[in-house]
Amino acid sequence: MGNPYEMRDGFYVLPDTQAHHWCTTEFHAGRTTGERWVVWDKIAAVPQARWVGPAPIGPQIDATLDAAGETNTLPIFVAYAIPFRDAGGASSGGFRDVRSYQAWAKTFAQTVGVAPAVVILEPDTLIHMSGLNAEQRRNRLACLTFAVQAFKQHAPNSYVYLDGGDGRYNSPEALAPWLLQAGVADARGFAVNVSNYNTTSACEAFAGKLRDLLGLPDVGFVVDTSRNGNGPPPDSYIRANPNTWWGNPPGRKLGDRPEHVGGANGFDAKLWVKLPGESDGPYGVAPHSVSSQFLPRIAHGLYYGT
Repeated sequence: MGNPYEMRDGFYVLPDTQAHHWCTTEFHAGRTTGERWVVWDKIAAVPQARWVGPAPIGPQIDATLDAAGETNTLPIFVAYAIPFRDAGGASSGGFRDVRSYQAWAKTFAQTVGVAPAVVILEPDTLIHMSGLNAEQRRNRLACLTFAVQAFKQHAPNSYVYLDGGDGRYNSPEALAPWLLQAGVADARGFAVNVSNYNTTSACEAFAGKLRDLLGLPDVGFVVDTSRNGNGPPPDSYIRANPNTWWGNPPGRKLGDRPEHVGGANGFDAKLWVKLPGESDGPYGVAPHSVSSQFLPRIAHGLYYGT
């Protein structure tokens, strides 16, 4: 297995995010506003992850793999298609059965092949295990362990990261057994803070405890820094919105830009996994939005921390 971070020069910038399309539309309409500049320069031009759902793999990732190879940059993918995705929440969906998911995961790995890549494997899958019944847990683990092995066999230059929780509300003690059962020993490690707001320092401390419990000295981790510049919302906001505080809370801010940290103490990279400006659903500052809808006011607010 090769280290993908050392095989490419920086991360690949997606040319077709919703932020990118919005900026292009505004430009062609002659609206060269300050809002457009913020979205273009501070978000659209920053490397972000390609989320890959339950559809044929080729059309979703071929162009990204080719362009990343031509620019000698490293693509970041999020596999997001597991059955009973998001435990039926705002981002529900995914395949209907284990066999379909496993066939998709194998094709995903085979399509990546020897190309260097980073793959975040099914965010939120392990933090929801306590809410699943016994059969759902077995099915989920069957999906994850199969996917880990598929990438290990067919995509030797990919680093795969399993769900490592948010870094605040999911205890290392609860997550470590699930990570071990999901095959973390045959993956690169785990991803922390995906689509969340916890500070990088808090995530590092959390990941350190989790690594100790796993007992795997070579395991690594990445932190989603896309929206953690101001940390999580105040406790007063969380208490006032106990079930939806995570959805577009006000006052959040863009975090550190993606970078390969180097692997010291297992910390591999800061990544923008969640695409800034895309809604978490009809909550917070975007009460009339739907999940994953891009709204320039969300993006603009993340730059200014409003």
